[in-house]
Amino acid sequence: MVGVLLVLLGILLLVTTIAFWRAAVEDPSVLAPLEVMADRKFARANEERRVDMLNSVRSDGAAPIEYHIAPPVLMREPVSEPEQPFRDPYPHDDDAVDLVPGFIDPLLHQQNKE
Repeated sequence: MVGVLLVLLGILLLVTTIAFWRAAVEDPSVLAPLEVMADRKFARANEERRVDMLNSVRSDGAAPIEYHIAPPVLMREPVSEPEQPFRDPYPHDDDAVDLVPGFIDPLLHQQNKE
């Protein structure tokens, strides 16, 4: 009896899944360029190839793109900034090591003697 119920449950899930797949709404063709722009091939292509890739998926009746300005995320070289000097937010006093008693950290005192 349990086996029959599980088989019926499986068939019910299969029918429900097929119904959801058929009822799913497809993306409009207007969003096709966004899918192309998310692809790795688009990021690695030169400007002419990018324009061709975008024009190949544009919806019917849409004017072709003549040029495409790449967003800053797709830049090939990192933006160079002048190297900032290191500034320690917690200044250390090297003389404070001498104030630590030897029984607290004997290795530290041994290192300072050498």
